[in-house]
Amino acid sequence: MHHAPRRSRRHTATVTATATVAAALALTLTPLLQSTAAAAPAAVSVPGSFNSEIGCSSDWAPDCAQDQLTQRADGKWSVTLNLPAGTWAYKAAINKSWTENYGAQGVAGGADITLTVPAGGKAVTFVYDPATHSITDNAASRVVTAAGDFQSEIGCPGDWAPDCLTSSMDDTDVDGTYTFTTTAIPAGTWQVKAALDKSWTENYGQNGTAGGANISFTVPAAGATTTFSWNSGTHVLTVQSGTGTTPSASPTATPTNPPAADTLGALYTSAATTFRIWSPDSADVKVTVGGTTYPLIPVTLNGYTGVYQTVVSGDLRNQSYQFKVRGNDVRDPYAQMVNPGTTQGIVIDSGTVTPTGGSWATRPARANREDSVIYELDVRDFTIDPSSGVDAAKRGKFLGLVQGGTTNNGVKTGIDHLKELGVTDVQIMPSFDFNSTVPNWGYDPLNYNVPEEQFSQATSPEGRVREYKDMVDAFHRAGIRVIMDVVYNHTAGKNVFDGITGKYYNSTDLSGTGNSIDDGNPMVSRMIRDSLEHWVRDYNIDGFRFDLLGVHYAANVADWASYLNASYPDRQLQIYGEPWSGGVSDPGEARKVRYATVPTLAAAHVGVFNGAYRDAIKGGTQDNLMNYMNGAGDTAAVVRGLRGSLLATRSTDALSDPWNPAFAYDPEQSLNYVSVHDDLSLWDKITYSGAGGGAAGRAGQIDRFATGMVLTSQGMALITEGDEFLRTKVVGGNYEAAKNSYNAGDDVNALHWGDKTTNAATFKYYKDAIALRRSTPALRLTTWDAVNSQLSVQTSGSVITTRISSNPAAPTAYDTVVVYNPTNGDHNPSLPAGSWTKVLDTTGAVNTTDTTAGALAVTVFRKS
Repeated sequence: MHHAPRRSRRHTATVTATATVAAALALTLTPLLQSTAAAAPAAVSVPGSFNSEIGCSSDWAPDCAQDQLTQRADGKWSVTLNLPAGTWAYKAAINKSWTENYGAQGVAGGADITLTVPAGGKAVTFVYDPATHSITDNAASRVVTAAGDFQSEIGCPGDWAPDCLTSSMDDTDVDGTYTFTTTAIPAGTWQVKAALDKSWTENYGQNGTAGGANISFTVPAAGATTTFSWNSGTHVLTVQSGTGTTPSASPTATPTNPPAADTLGALYTSAATTFRIWSPDSADVKVTVGGTTYPLIPVTLNGYTGVYQTVVSGDLRNQSYQFKVRGNDVRDPYAQMVNPGTTQGIVIDSGTVTPTGGSWATRPARANREDSVIYELDVRDFTIDPSSGVDAAKRGKFLGLVQGGTTNNGVKTGIDHLKELGVTDVQIMPSFDFNSTVPNWGYDPLNYNVPEEQFSQATSPEGRVREYKDMVDAFHRAGIRVIMDVVYNHTAGKNVFDGITGKYYNSTDLSGTGNSIDDGNPMVSRMIRDSLEHWVRDYNIDGFRFDLLGVHYAANVADWASYLNASYPDRQLQIYGEPWSGGVSDPGEARKVRYATVPTLAAAHVGVFNGAYRDAIKGGTQDNLMNYMNGAGDTAAVVRGLRGSLLATRSTDALSDPWNPAFAYDPEQSLNYVSVHDDLSLWDKITYSGAGGGAAGRAGQIDRFATGMVLTSQGMALITEGDEFLRTKVVGGNYEAAKNSYNAGDDVNALHWGDKTTNAATFKYYKDAIALRRSTPALRLTTWDAVNSQLSVQTSGSVITTRISSNPAAPTAYDTVVVYNPTNGDHNPSLPAGSWTKVLDTTGAVNTTDTTAGALAVTVFRKS
């Protein structure tokens, strides 16, 4: 589990004392090590001074479950651990004991290895090579891979694979030069680049140029020794094979980011394009491209079944293609670009299209998922109104979301508004290719891997890809991560895929739309995983919000998330969704994503929307009754929610009750919210329920109270667009239309930015509460144990008081107190001994020694 950063000074002292013990123990075992080192390991761990930080019972624990590495397909072992800031030490231990262990430079019983994690913490990847016994990490160094067209020849799953550690280059002597030597590359001429941190985000080619051309080298004979050397200072990669050295200035015209070999769709290179499609029911499969129709034949492909393939020579870049099954035109489920309104794909390699400027901005850092404050928005709704200040051509478009410098009467709008508000992530409602004509939210997918053309200003295929990447990149430059809202549970209609095979769909509809996807079929599940990876790998996406995640099997969701987290360990991906289906009976419910199966998803870091806590706070989503935010409802349910809806007993076993509201193994599994795009907005819910007084009266106070609860509860927090300035979707008093506005006009759904000025006090409260959450570690505890030991709850009638310590070493030395007072009168809490300052009340940020918790308010006190 993830732990908040702790005091590095204390840990530095601990490292010195404990590392000495480990080193001494290792030295006494050296003779035994020499006789056993040749045995293949059954387990590899990284015992070290940080073990207790990752959940082990003690430091330097070779048998702790949390510090175990996993063997990869290339034979190396690796694990990614989220470590807090500080200086640490570790070694590699074999078979869960100190009998065989390796230290610096792979020496048996050698010296401890020191690593320093920067401020804010970091996801550190450890890699152990059983051939050399070297154990490396990327805390300060990098994972550098020699990625090229030879990798499948040496045991990688495919070529041009930056994440295949079989060809990783090591800097065991820490001199800044990374090397890899092999005799497995066959004779011939090959190409290579240096890829960093297991992705193409940062790579170096000829002359050490970032994103530069490929480097050609020649292996003179089978069995020749080939050595790759990469200089981290100059970024130059050199290759020596036999007696010749190939510098990084060799010319080549081959694409710099070739497509993955083992996938489906249209796989482009300048020399030929490989076309692949799954067709389990028919061998009559063809593709038409450039006016010629080609038959496809069966192909054996690792991880897939029932695949047909043909290879068409020539440079087909940007050409249309049409798959046919049984003579009928069908769409390519893996298409990376399409001709809108048709079933035709377009040949393109979206991975080679770079953002404008040629490289990606640095991804905003995040230590723990609980640190997230997520802002949901729709591409069109956010900027389509002229009051957004966005250029007319960009309104309602991808680039409109990130146009800087926009204002309304001098008040910030658009992306500058989000920066001012202080959110960490945007959750963008469907932005892949969908069937509806906007205005429509787009929950009717056609092509899962293609940006929606109605949100694009570009007309060329690569232009549309680049435009989406520019949007993601601009958010990253603004310090905001990007989460995609994805709809893999159904398509716009069965005709989207059933011309290929009916096996894409459930026999019983589970989505309420008549065409739910059946990920119980392994090839459908693989399609979803491949699509997710497409967006992470090629578009630099930071996470996914799943529409109706409850349609999917929990085991499959765990597989998708685990694969992505292992493949992109530096991303801290956010993966969460709705744990319900379309309101229909599901015969496989026990195996689907429900509250009951959330504990089984803990290792995969998958969370769910906490509808139980939402309802405990505000009441129903469309009715006119309010719960705790108006002084009513079940106080115990609120207590459970503000504690992160944690399991009564910590376990990763499934629960017996599908809807048990105490479901989270880890706080990151509870996404707390009171309002999203569905149903009434928060303000409309409050006014529909009869609250009066406007923004300055009781209605406004209820709004702030409800949002204050979300932003001070354990777990992750989400707000939806416009709630921060009391957005309403009610036009002419029509609340019924506002309850289900997925296809309503801009008069209903568009944000009106003048509301930010009108309701400036509400915006200030949201901004202040977000800033408080982000600056207060006690509001973002990161484990089940932390919440149970460091947070205590007291109730007085309906008033709830939480006392929280941010220091796990002193769990009852409370430094933060939060009072939830839904009553109409003041409450005087009993604060722990010491000097306390009130830092938040119903008006927003304050700084006073007054210890009164006002009526209908969330009040936060900090120890001075």
